[in-house]
Amino acid sequence: MDWQAIAVPLVLAIGAVAVLLVDSFWKSASAELRHTVVTLLTSGVILFGLVFVWAQRTDFKPAFCRTAVEGPAECSLVFEPLTAGLWAVLLVGGLGVVGLSAYRLLAADIPIGEYHFLLLSALTGATVLAGARDLATLVIALEVVSLPSFAMVALRRDRRGSEGALKAFLVSVLSTAVMLFGVSYLYGVTGSLYLSTIANRLSGLDPDLARVAFAAGLFVIVGFAFKIAAVPFHGWLPDTYVGAPVEVTAFLAVVSKSAGVAGLLVLMTSGIAPDGSHLRTVVAILAAVTMTVGNLAALRQVEAVRLLAWSSIGQVGFLLAPLAVSDAQAVVGYLAAYVVVTLGAFGAVAVVQRHRPGGRLTDYRGMVRSEPGLAAALIFFLVVLAGLPPGLAGLFTKFAAFQAVIDAHLGWLAIVMAINVMIGLAVYLRWVAELFRLPADDPFSVDIETPAVAMISVFAAVTAVVSVLPSILFALAT
Repeated sequence: MDWQAIAVPLVLAIGAVAVLLVDSFWKSASAELRHTVVTLLTSGVILFGLVFVWAQRTDFKPAFCRTAVEGPAECSLVFEPLTAGLWAVLLVGGLGVVGLSAYRLLAADIPIGEYHFLLLSALTGATVLAGARDLATLVIALEVVSLPSFAMVALRRDRRGSEGALKAFLVSVLSTAVMLFGVSYLYGVTGSLYLSTIANRLSGLDPDLARVAFAAGLFVIVGFAFKIAAVPFHGWLPDTYVGAPVEVTAFLAVVSKSAGVAGLLVLMTSGIAPDGSHLRTVVAILAAVTMTVGNLAALRQVEAVRLLAWSSIGQVGFLLAPLAVSDAQAVVGYLAAYVVVTLGAFGAVAVVQRHRPGGRLTDYRGMVRSEPGLAAALIFFLVVLAGLPPGLAGLFTKFAAFQAVIDAHLGWLAIVMAINVMIGLAVYLRWVAELFRLPADDPFSVDIETPAVAMISVFAAVTAVVSVLPSILFALAT
């Protein structure tokens, strides 16, 4: 075993325990000091992971391997360029959420130590999930992501938070049961849990067992579809997003969703869906339905967080499109742009909702006149999500998704994507229009504190850089 392959998940796990111990046994310090120390410790752990990924990004390092009877060695965890790209996206997302948390958590009366412990625990599971190469590790890692996330949703201890956490938990239990059912049958027909061995043996199955393997793979994909809120397995997401604190909602939209997409990408590219598999067609259909329902529902929303919730479902559809043809480069590039821009959008929402808890789109009226800097940043993020210039990061990643689908001769899916791009424009431009409207009575005014300005500025700057140099996004998976 190469210990470097597990260095990042291991450090994240140790950091989670350290954060909890510091908060639990350092009661003599003030709440503000403990908040600062815990935030810095969490940020330092994540930054270590980013530095390690950058330094080792071109290496191949396996872990927990055994000699296989046929083919190459079977490994449970692998660090390779694809893993490095996914880890970078996940760690940047986690670091961005920590930055947002520094702005609001103390005022929101959320237990600091527990929050950061749960965040690092979920991030540990996310990194293991992105590097997993056997079904058992995939399932366990996915649960390590999911369980802390439910607890984070309920940290606010009010009715909406408890309801959102309960819905997410019940759906997760169902999805895990469905996934394990599929895993058991895949093991039964192939005799292995390792993705490389499963991929080798699927092509040699007799027709009857091949049909069983297809059904088993379908159950596994459905399990992941619940986790990433792909339609029709999305019903839990809007209420969970609204019920959670804004920072937790950002975590769910960025880290948790990215982890689910990463796990599904690993499955599609390494194991259960080789070239010509009907499972790829299933994922393509799932992509078309998800983006259409998500964008159409987003059109009807009047609350900012609920609109972002439904639009994130639409974005999942666009992520599933290149994933259906196993184009890892397009998936990771799109995912990276989505993470940075979504963090920026939630940062702006966090600022506004701290002063206007209602969270309605009409609360943003007049922002261009009274808070032009915040308005410009929010408009930029929404334009990138829509795929319009000057948001070239969104434009190029959508173009890459189109190119992947067209190269795979899925013209019908490309047409659905084009229609949904038009619907998405209406979704985001409707919010932009509110920023320019004059408020009826209460002029828009918020007190933007320095940490919020810093974080939103960082997200905007990173988005601007990848808009000018989009090759950075697509180099993550190579």
